[in-house]
Amino acid sequence: MIRLLRRGEILNSVETARCFGVSEATIRRDFELLATSGEACRFHGGIRAADFRGDPALPIGLRQGWRREVKCKLAEAVAAELPQRGCVFIDGGTTTAQLGHFLARPELRIITNSLALLWSCTGSGEPMPLLQLTGGVYNRKSEILTGAEAVRTIEHFHADAAVISGTALDADFLYDNREDAAELQRKMVENSDRLIVVADSAKLGGKALCRSVDAGRISLLITDFEPRKHPVVAALRKRGVRVLVLSIPE
Repeated sequence: MIRLLRRGEILNSVETARCFGVSEATIRRDFELLATSGEACRFHGGIRAADFRGDPALPIGLRQGWRREVKCKLAEAVAAELPQRGCVFIDGGTTTAQLGHFLARPELRIITNSLALLWSCTGSGEPMPLLQLTGGVYNRKSEILTGAEAVRTIEHFHADAAVISGTALDADFLYDNREDAAELQRKMVENSDRLIVVADSAKLGGKALCRSVDAGRISLLITDFEPRKHPVVAALRKRGVRVLVLSIPE
């Protein structure tokens, strides 16, 4: 449906339900999700594309359900690499948002631009770390804060580690779809001792619009096993990147 919207098509519930072979009630729920995420505008009986201002990211409400178990296991592995106390930067993303379930560490300060991480921390029922949000401009599609105020917040601190997911990773760079997000990632790396990249295997070998960090700066990559992505993993290891590959049945 998003591909159709971005081609300029207008979707109505009756024809779209017939096209996808589902009920109109299902389509109406999907339309509501797309409208709530900012991807579409509702009108009586249908939706049309909203102005997504050059942001190609899919709504976080859709992405959170994809490979959820894999992302949860990756986040658990990241948590095992983080200190019990000190300071950590955590960037936005559907995988980093899962960290809230594994960081019941009251002596750890987390500085983040991720509203999704805030929700997972507060909803876990466990003792919370000291959680500090950056300021910045709210991006509804990705539940993150970006912009000059977010960068200025990061500039005020030094962290033991920065945890970033990004949009894509190859042997040369970590990428993001947006320059404002990439700028914040660069500042996190600049002001921290280590860079931990957590990325499911679907991101390996790809590229996106903005280069955020040279891959040689990565201290640790945590990803899942995918035989076709071995050349990327091998090339990163050759550059001195420690790579932890998890075997996660789906």
